[in-house]
Amino acid sequence: MTKHTNNFEHESLQDKEAIVSYLKALTKGIEKGEVLFSDDEESLLLRPNKISRLRIRASQSKKEQSLRIKLSWLSDEQDSSDNSPLFIKPKKNKQSD
Repeated sequence: MTKHTNNFEHESLQDKEAIVSYLKALTKGIEKGEVLFSDDEESLLLRPNKISRLRIRASQSKKEQSLRIKLSWLSDEQDSSDNSPLFIKPKKNKQSD
């Protein structure tokens, strides 16, 4: 039995407004049950389930900060992983953006 996997990967520099726009589009797609990823070379359509595993990783060093968000789900199966609450709050900046 062969395993068929489709991948989509894109990397580019974006300003904050563009990133917010992408995250809003991702949110809408998850709400509607379909998210289409595409660029000039490839495309991939995902259909998120009602139950998904969410993994968030944030790190900070002197030179770099990073945020990784991973969503995953299985077709027609529920995951019995830890369902502990998550809290994410924007921190108010002392300076105006």
